[in-house]
Amino acid sequence: MRPVTSLLTVVSLALLLPGCREVARPLGAGPAGPVAADDLVSAVASRFGPIERGPAFEAARPKLARAALAPSNVFDEPDIWTTREANVRQLELFGQRAGEAYRLDARPSAPPPRDAGDYRARLRLRRIDEDRFEWTMREELAVGSVRPADISDALTELLRSAEGASAEEARASAAETFPRAADAFSRLFRLETLELTPEGGATAIRLGLRLDPDGMRDTAPEYAAFLEKWAAPVRMSAVATDASGARWWTVDVAEMLWTVRLRVRDGSLVPFDGAADRRVPDELKVRVDYSTKAGMFTIGLRGLVAEITLTRAPGEKGYEAHYRHEPEWRLPFLIKPFLRASLHYPFEEPGSSASYALRASADGPTELVREFRFRVRESWIVRWMGGRSDEAVSDFRQGAEVEADRYSRECLYALRDDVVTLLNETEPSPRAVVEDR
Repeated sequence: MRPVTSLLTVVSLALLLPGCREVARPLGAGPAGPVAADDLVSAVASRFGPIERGPAFEAARPKLARAALAPSNVFDEPDIWTTREANVRQLELFGQRAGEAYRLDARPSAPPPRDAGDYRARLRLRRIDEDRFEWTMREELAVGSVRPADISDALTELLRSAEGASAEEARASAAETFPRAADAFSRLFRLETLELTPEGGATAIRLGLRLDPDGMRDTAPEYAAFLEKWAAPVRMSAVATDASGARWWTVDVAEMLWTVRLRVRDGSLVPFDGAADRRVPDELKVRVDYSTKAGMFTIGLRGLVAEITLTRAPGEKGYEAHYRHEPEWRLPFLIKPFLRASLHYPFEEPGSSASYALRASADGPTELVREFRFRVRESWIVRWMGGRSDEAVSDFRQGAEVEADRYSRECLYALRDDVVTLLNETEPSPRAVVEDR
């Protein structure tokens, strides 16, 4: 649940489409009014802003990072886990706001989150046999009284606001409606392309955002250097399709330019081709190609397929992704033969999975919930590969992490202030009934 560039990219998309008060209105439509929007963004901002970590968790973090692909290294470490059973280890964490600070530490039998900003996580490591392990994680963040349907309605209004507008109107409207957030995001993101094209009764959207670390050098030099080293070599493409093969959205990344393509009608995504009266089905497949540089080598994968199931209940919005098909690996030719069994194992039944959801509760706060399951088959070559990710994590934590967290928090609080200002300026009106998208 840690937003760095991905979260900022998504929120930037919201800012760069035509901003309007109708986008903010649903966030304050519940019984709590504007307070719900304030709690939502403040909870996320405080959780992902600068954090005071307890000594036990701070000592465990680098060990866990190095053990992602070599879990046997930490399985018998007594100081890491809050619970140890025969073949299972568990670490529980609890975090909450303490004045201006946010404190996070290991805590056995951590209570469920109650106040906006409260956080609970349970990391489990199960030993299946001598060289096979399974990581699972569940994270819960209380975000106050905002309702999942309110978030869905806000997204509908956001997409609807792009219809019938020109790119010039969109830019001007975003700067006027979200002035604080637009200023904060512009320090890292530069809008290179914004096209809103009427097309067959719908509107095609093409949005190009470039990560520009130069704008961060004065205030976050370590973070800027980290992005230049690790983000610049990344190449990625992702395409979402349904069972018929129709495309619903694409994302392409190259040279720190993120290009997003959508097609919308009446506030809903519609397929790129064909009739514009279809709505997103409950099941999609997202195919991902990814590569980066590791010294003189290019490493990556082609054809990683996520089988997506959407959740659209009034009290829960989210998705679950399953990974059951091994992709084609792009690795140095001397290494690949040694990895065949280890690389296949995470995709064997039941495969790996990840899910995100916003869930309302009858007697508690709405929660943002993330879960994942990932299996590892250890080998000496997998351990060697783990060193690459460990290097990136180490680079991030040596200065860049604090700066990145501070910037994320500034952006989110700026967005919160703009949204709350809009809600306070808007006269209450009857809530429109919006079809669930």
